[in-house]
Amino acid sequence: MGYEDRDYYRDEGQMFGRPPSFDKKTMVLTLIMINVGAFILDMFTGKFDADGTQWLSWLMAIKTDRPWEVWTFLSHGFAHASMGTDLGIFHILGNMFTLFFLGPPVEQRLGRKGFLWFYLCSIVVGGLAWLLMSLAYGGGGFIVGASGAVSAVVAYFIFMAPHVKIHLFGVLPVPAWGLGVFFLVMNMFHAFSPDSHVAWEAHLGGAAFGWACFHYGWKFTKFGGISGMFSNRPKLRVHDPEATEEKLKIQADEILAKISEQGEASLTSKERKLLKKYSSRLRKNRSH
Repeated sequence: MGYEDRDYYRDEGQMFGRPPSFDKKTMVLTLIMINVGAFILDMFTGKFDADGTQWLSWLMAIKTDRPWEVWTFLSHGFAHASMGTDLGIFHILGNMFTLFFLGPPVEQRLGRKGFLWFYLCSIVVGGLAWLLMSLAYGGGGFIVGASGAVSAVVAYFIFMAPHVKIHLFGVLPVPAWGLGVFFLVMNMFHAFSPDSHVAWEAHLGGAAFGWACFHYGWKFTKFGGISGMFSNRPKLRVHDPEATEEKLKIQADEILAKISEQGEASLTSKERKLLKKYSSRLRKNRSH
């Protein structure tokens, strides 16, 4: 019997096949509440300009002519287009809807505090990407929105579970990797559209950060540091067969526990190879 025969391995996609549950207060729910609270408060702060932008959104926004307002690199991620603008409520709805459905699996993978630091760092990275690109090609204006962080969440989810089916626009079922292609095409479309008001630079910056966190297995420490970022250099090791066997068993047990909680679709290619290696070892040992 190999790992594929275990009951909970057959329960593929158990957490991705249904809407997220918020039985306890998750970090995703907390972040959504903060964003919605800021949006409601913004409506009572008075108009800043004729386009309908309110004062609170303006104060929280990153501005190309005021890059020294360093707090805005974080605050802009909790502000959205004001109710009186052309985007109105659709800006915050799109971001929060995406975070609501794709955020919980990523939070389960990273942990509550790990997800918080991942989200906050993604806001900063997305904002910096937009500002640097805007300054580079002489653009102006300001940016608000959680799109950089939400894009990081989307990218992490896609690479974590590429074959999970997602209903695009609530109707069209596509695999997660298909959502990634759609995301990339849409951002490229806006990038070359002269009349676009979409901050595609923040989207792609956040998505790149989400990919890097997943690909390199970066972990977020208590105060927002990222461990494992500079630990790819090879190290001299002494081969110990018994220790290697025990390490393989421990790793396999951790992955099997992950399957039980998140479903087989959440496994990376590296984790799948490790499980197959462990299963092969089990069969070999029983044949002797």
